[in-house]
Amino acid sequence: MIDHQVTFADKILPSSPANCDLFAGNPSQLMDALYRSIIVASGIEQPERELTLTMSDRFTVAEMASNPVALRFLQLIVTMLGARRVLEIGAFIGVSTIYFAKALPSGGEVVSIEKFPEFAETCRANFRQNGVEDRIRLLVGDAIDTLSQLPSSEPFDVIFIDGNKERYRDYFQMTERLLAPGGLIIVDDALFHGDALNETPKTEKGAGAKALLEAASAAAGYQRLLLPFANGMMLMLKPR
Repeated sequence: MIDHQVTFADKILPSSPANCDLFAGNPSQLMDALYRSIIVASGIEQPERELTLTMSDRFTVAEMASNPVALRFLQLIVTMLGARRVLEIGAFIGVSTIYFAKALPSGGEVVSIEKFPEFAETCRANFRQNGVEDRIRLLVGDAIDTLSQLPSSEPFDVIFIDGNKERYRDYFQMTERLLAPGGLIIVDDALFHGDALNETPKTEKGAGAKALLEAASAAAGYQRLLLPFANGMMLMLKPR
C-alpha cells in the first residue's frame, strides 16, 4: 500500500505499489510471477526452445537479445502494420532478425546491419538453421556508413534501432529518409538502465539514449510513445 494520494506515476508499472497491492506473495516474488503470467497467457516460448540457435561464446541470449515478451510485441507490430520491409540496426546473433522475418508476409524482407563480423557469421548460420535466409539481407559494417548507402527509393515500413547507443540520435536522423509514410521507428533500450532519466547521464550510452529521447520529443508530426517496458522502448510513427 502507498501512504499518499495516488498519482498516475504510481500506476505506470504492474510492479508499482498502487497496481500490486493485492499480490499475496512475497514482494521479491512479484517479478517472477508477472513474467510467468505474461509468458503463459501469451503463449510465448523462450528463443532457445523455439529456434535452432548457434550461440555466441561471448554473451548469452538473455544478456544481449531482446526479451521474449519484446520479441512477441515486435512481431505483433509488424503484423498489425502489414509491414513488408523491416530495417534492423544491430543484429547480435540474429534472434530479433529471425522473429521479424517470421512475421513478414511472402515476399517480405528484413535488411539487418551488424557491425561485427563474428556476430554476422553466427547470424548467417542461425538464418539458415531456421529457414529464413531467403527473407533476410545481412549487411556487415558500421551502421553510419551503411545507412548512408541505402536508397530512399526503397523505404521501410518498420525500422528497429538497437545498435550503438552513443549514436542513437544519429541513427534516428539518418533513417527518417528511409522510413515510409505511416512507418514506425522502434528504438530499443531507450532508457538505458535508467541512465537516460538522469539530468546528467553517467555513461556515454546513457547520454546517447537521452539525446535520442530529446530528438524524439522534437520530431514534428510524429506520433510518439515511450513505453516503460524492459529497458525502455521508444515508438515513433511517421505521418502519412
